[in-house]
Amino acid sequence: MKKFMISSMMCLMALTSNAQVMTSATVDKIFDTVSQANDAEFVYNADRDADGKIATMVVYQEQPQRKGNFTLKPIYRYQYNYAADGKLTSRTKFVWNKNQWLCAGRHNYLLDGGLYIATYSRWNKKKAQFDEPVGQITYTLLPDESIASVACYSRERGHADLQLEWQAPVEKGTLYTDHYLTLK
Repeated sequence: MKKFMISSMMCLMALTSNAQVMTSATVDKIFDTVSQANDAEFVYNADRDADGKIATMVVYQEQPQRKGNFTLKPIYRYQYNYAADGKLTSRTKFVWNKNQWLCAGRHNYLLDGGLYIATYSRWNKKKAQFDEPVGQITYTLLPDESIASVACYSRERGHADLQLEWQAPVEKGTLYTDHYLTLK
């Protein structure tokens, strides 16, 4: 749950900076920002689909070797899905473990009237499917798609209802960074 909360807060930061609804352009901007950063610990690589949208992003961590050399170890892989209009509909996270990619979870994004809803579901390897969402953030949008308020919900167990954790208005002019995609 902690990771969902951190990831959700970072998503809020990305949304309130310039892009109110996550789109392929937002994903491009975030990739450009992180791949050009002076952070020498991580390296990012993206593959694009036929329409030029980022379909997969892989995060590598530099592993120091002798004599100043290093190798790149894969850490995370993200797969992105978009609606026909370019809006991000999901982001699935995989972790590198024992020389293979293992599915960890998925963020789903839905624009429904004046609400933008981001949910997070964990991968259930026994059932080979995603569990019910364990968390949700709901952004109430104004007509210009700027954010008026944010509400965060979580689910303690199995099929219990999502419970409101906190709710807050968003002030215009708040500046944040676009790093939600790089969370571990």
